[in-house]
Amino acid sequence: MKIILALVVLCIAFPVHAALAPEYQNPKDLEVMVRFIKEHPRVLSSLQSIDFKNYTVNFAPYCKAEFGRKEIFRPSGWVGSAAPLEFKESNCDVNAY
Repeated sequence: MKIILALVVLCIAFPVHAALAPEYQNPKDLEVMVRFIKEHPRVLSSLQSIDFKNYTVNFAPYCKAEFGRKEIFRPSGWVGSAAPLEFKESNCDVNAY
């Protein structure tokens, strides 16, 4: 009984924030970015680089498409995977050619 009580106290005192390990999350994020590139011919034809660290796709001269995660409300200490990556904005028109 004391052990169970101690575990409960530790769980409450030290909330855990977990996400998918990189070997699972990274392929999902990369897939979103590559799908975006394939869906936008201008981006695909002028692709310069994929900046995975900053979640950006660089294309054409000085153009950047930025990605981010949708905010997910979770009470403090709740565990869950990261929200899916999604296109946020670009400093150039991704549809114009």
